[in-house]
Amino acid sequence: MPATIPVTHFKPTTRLPSTRPMSLTLYLADWFRRLSPFTGTTLPHVATYTRELPVSMARMYENAIDGDHLPWLHRETFTDMTISESDNTGWRGQGYLQPRSFTTWMELELRLDRENHRWITTTTRGLGKGSQVITHAIPLAENRIKVVVDFYVPKLPKALHKMYGKQLVDTYTRLYDQDLEMMRTRQRALDIAASAQPDSNPARIVLGNRTGLDSQLPLQFELAGRPYRLVRIGDKLVAHASTCPHRLGPLQDAKVVDGQVECPWHGYRFNVISGECTSGQHGQLPLAPVISIDNDEVVASSEENV
Repeated sequence: MPATIPVTHFKPTTRLPSTRPMSLTLYLADWFRRLSPFTGTTLPHVATYTRELPVSMARMYENAIDGDHLPWLHRETFTDMTISESDNTGWRGQGYLQPRSFTTWMELELRLDRENHRWITTTTRGLGKGSQVITHAIPLAENRIKVVVDFYVPKLPKALHKMYGKQLVDTYTRLYDQDLEMMRTRQRALDIAASAQPDSNPARIVLGNRTGLDSQLPLQFELAGRPYRLVRIGDKLVAHASTCPHRLGPLQDAKVVDGQVECPWHGYRFNVISGECTSGQHGQLPLAPVISIDNDEVVASSEENV
């Protein structure tokens, strides 16, 4: 295995209440399963989930080896996840499912096999220990794939297959709904960036009349083909880039808290005035237009940022 890279972990600052907490029944069933003396060599297959996705293999592989997004994009499912090892073949991490307690702790390991278009996620410790999720991604067209996800749980009595299978399929349906939106949004941002034409000429746009603009804030706008958002910080109008520089995540709906915005994909936080990353990772928001008042009109201009 290639040398691994330690990854710094940052917990989400905003929690969503879990709408599907793991039941005590499921935890107790898993606890008894793990204590079972059964020593069979095969992993019982409990369920299969299949789905066609309008994304490329590149986006799907990128998503698979990105363990850092789990507690952010999937915060209904994971309360946190510390990625202790990560490289281009996968990752290992420790964290909790919702709701966080000693009953929901687990260690996961994902290994990507590009040659065979598959990745295997193994629960190595904690809740679900010994379980494997084997995902095959089948290319159908340039930007369309089919995923076939098989779930295997060791020492699981046949009577519990249906209960486990339903929980796993329901969970993966929700995860893929969220992952699909992220992958498609990232692909659109990459396409826009690839087609953008460099323009060294200063750009200028009138955003509105100063007296009526506050009712429209936060205000989305584009300048020179790039997306920005106008917000008010105290008594000052400020523009900031509405795309995260890390993976091009969307910042246009991020709440401004203490002068900062947080990316919903990986939790990167940025000061909207300076653009500085305040959550400890490397990165900086792109330079934003200068906001000025001209004859009572609010103007965004790139003149000082060229």
